[in-house]
Amino acid sequence: MIKKEIIELIYREMDNDLSPDEQEWLQLELANDPATMQVYRQCRGIQTSLNEEKENLKSIDLKHEILSKINMEKYTVQEKRPEIRIVRSFWHRPLVRFAFVFVAGIFCGFLLFALLTPDVTKTASSTSEMKGTLYDSRSYDDMKVADNLQFESPLAKAIFAVRYSSKVVEARIDLSSLYPIRSTIEFDFNDFVVLNVQNVSVNAQSSANAAANFVQINNTGDNKFIVQLYNKNSLSHDIGFKIYQNDMPIYQNVVTVNKE
Repeated sequence: MIKKEIIELIYREMDNDLSPDEQEWLQLELANDPATMQVYRQCRGIQTSLNEEKENLKSIDLKHEILSKINMEKYTVQEKRPEIRIVRSFWHRPLVRFAFVFVAGIFCGFLLFALLTPDVTKTASSTSEMKGTLYDSRSYDDMKVADNLQFESPLAKAIFAVRYSSKVVEARIDLSSLYPIRSTIEFDFNDFVVLNVQNVSVNAQSSANAAANFVQINNTGDNKFIVQLYNKNSLSHDIGFKIYQNDMPIYQNVVTVNKE
């Protein structure tokens, strides 16, 4: 492919407009490049033909005439147009939108779960602040016996006497300990609801707290409590009893109500 500078030298050489150095360079290129020599001969041939017919032509633009007869696309390098690329924005990429929707769905799910799930860890008010009417416990002896659990160790003693009817579960709890212990009555909030926690005989060092799925008693000394739960259905359900000392379990057992 012939350089543009060589073609311009050929034009200027035909116009006798070359310096000695340029003339020497052109001759060197013609001697070393057959394709350049071929173009040079074509240009000279055209110039000779034009000179022969010069008398019959009023006005000829020699350079324009030569260029119109030579296929310059064969010898010149065409400028390559830049390739147009369409780049999508970050948000319009399908993978990005899918990831965003997926993360947003998980976040909304956790948020709804946190808002709709009952609080089963935060304790409610103490029994001294709880309001409600204690069910008539004179019918306690007429209720069905679930179980009478007993525990005794050198540091603590406990009695859990549980009875139930079709509507109420009542647990009578006696606790005795020289040092602080913690007792919990645990159940499924879908099956039971706390109605009342009564301090039958409780000293100033002990207290009871209720939440959605458990009742917690903090005990020191000799104390008696009555815990009443609303029995939501007649299906068989378990109620767990645990005793902790220094956050270490020292006793646990389960009582089943609605056995029939």
